[in-house]
Amino acid sequence: MRRILSVIRSHDDDRGVALAAVIGIGMVVMILAATMVGIATSGATKTTADRDNANAMAAAYAGLAEYQSRVNADNTYALNHGDATQPFSTGDAFPKGLGGNPAFTSWVAVPDSAGAGGATSYRYAVDNSIYGQQGIVRVQVTGKAGNRTRTLVANVKPDGFSNYLYWTDYESGDPDITGENCSNVYQNANYSNSPGGGKSACSKIQFQDGDVLNGPIRSNDILLVCGGTFRNTVQSAIGTSDVPCSPRKTPTYSYYSGYQPEVVGSYTPPSTISAGRDRMYADDTTVASSTVGTGCLYTGPTQITFNGNGTMTVRSPLTVYTNLQTTAPYGSNPAKCGAVADLRGAGATISTATLANNLIYVQDEPSSAGTGSTTNPNYYWSKFPDRATAPSACMKSSAVTDNGLGFPYVGSVPGYSGTKTESRPVKASGGSFDYATSYGCSNGDLFVSGKVDASITLNAENYVYVTGDLTYKTPRAASTVLGLVGQEAVMVWNPMYDGNRILASNRKIEAAILSNQGTFTVQNYSTGGARGTLTVNGSIAQRYRGAVGQGSNGYIKSYGYDASLASYTPPFFPQPVVTTYKVTSQIEVRAAYDANGAPR
Repeated sequence: MRRILSVIRSHDDDRGVALAAVIGIGMVVMILAATMVGIATSGATKTTADRDNANAMAAAYAGLAEYQSRVNADNTYALNHGDATQPFSTGDAFPKGLGGNPAFTSWVAVPDSAGAGGATSYRYAVDNSIYGQQGIVRVQVTGKAGNRTRTLVANVKPDGFSNYLYWTDYESGDPDITGENCSNVYQNANYSNSPGGGKSACSKIQFQDGDVLNGPIRSNDILLVCGGTFRNTVQSAIGTSDVPCSPRKTPTYSYYSGYQPEVVGSYTPPSTISAGRDRMYADDTTVASSTVGTGCLYTGPTQITFNGNGTMTVRSPLTVYTNLQTTAPYGSNPAKCGAVADLRGAGATISTATLANNLIYVQDEPSSAGTGSTTNPNYYWSKFPDRATAPSACMKSSAVTDNGLGFPYVGSVPGYSGTKTESRPVKASGGSFDYATSYGCSNGDLFVSGKVDASITLNAENYVYVTGDLTYKTPRAASTVLGLVGQEAVMVWNPMYDGNRILASNRKIEAAILSNQGTFTVQNYSTGGARGTLTVNGSIAQRYRGAVGQGSNGYIKSYGYDASLASYTPPFFPQPVVTTYKVTSQIEVRAAYDANGAPR
């Protein structure tokens, strides 16, 4: 610019100076304009990238919701459908393949408001490898918008019995336990429903003033609420009522301000827990080749004591084989389940690590030897055809009441001298149970206590007795969860002698409890005076509502929900026949596919 001016001024006049100034100003304006265009273009590019970034994640969420709708429509979908060739699904098995779902292999457009395919899309892959052990399906969902892709991984979990502090089918007691001459029926708000058949409806058990529920509750029956404090969700397939209450107190619902109980659908428990026994077949390739393999099968009365040091002690006098086969010899004894000689003696010491994320199944003594693929290798008299030489005293003679594990109790009783035998357990409505019912020699009863240090489920075809404190060893991983399942009642063992207690007061249980066709209750809850506090940290699911005390007898309840159960289900824990699936956690990860669908 200076050179131009100097040339012009060398002519000793002002001609062209104005033109040079105009040219200079024009150049500055052009530079500024170019800069503004660059900024505007950059901003437009950034806006587009931001929009695609947000839309890609929105598409991923849409894909997750679409997958969730599929598993809710078909509760077997997660186990049957997927693409095992996808990197995320490596090692998984999908017996029914893709099932016509294009999202397993390619992009699927997210519908727009009119229902047509929009500008964004998603695809997903599934990992069902830990569904049996933890009840979790992992879903990897990738969303796409323009050239942008984003991926999230979510845990999808069925809403099952262990998701509730308290779940019941009927809000009345189990006549087989209470001794009440009645039949159960779902009630209405006026409690006027009759079961028919000449029997009255079983008495409903109420929530009363002073009860504090620190967890979600749910029932298929109407809830009789005569007071109490409910700090989480309250759900019923019928509703709540206070019509029969006397006195009638106003309950407190504090889940959130203004919360009121909800009416929801009903959940149906499976008719039996026998699916657990199916995992005992060593020649079932699906089971045997799984990560955890077969579980352990024990026959007749079985006692398990968790030692809190990585081991548990198992006694099972009638067990012959701890695994099954559909062909000869129809049974086997893997080392992980303990040597049979030890099981019949002082007890086999077993590593809890070898059975972590697995299950134990206690079956009734088979009624016959069976034939062919239905042969029962644990039929006692096949192993010991000579009754006179059979090692089990109670199997040889019905006059022997001891079930081989020391039940009924025989020993010292506070306030008495000498050795005493516990009295027959009483029914709340009068009368008592004979020993053969409570502690039958051939019953698949489980007697359990101790400190648990592995995630495991214990199933019993008859009763489960909690004979002492049953708690987790500390420190404890959130994924360490215990399942305690009885086809019939799950009971707190509470033996009495002539109406007087035998054991010390208080009991603590940490587990997900399920009484499939019975109730969770306390043995002898209507006698023996105050027994202290029954603390349950976990969940309680039962066919019939169970009592833990009556009047001045039995336990005071202190129940709290174990938050770990919201994320982790005990291994192979029974689920409702039909349920809904919920997303329990989700996290964004590195994009799994590029915009062309190629894995990254």
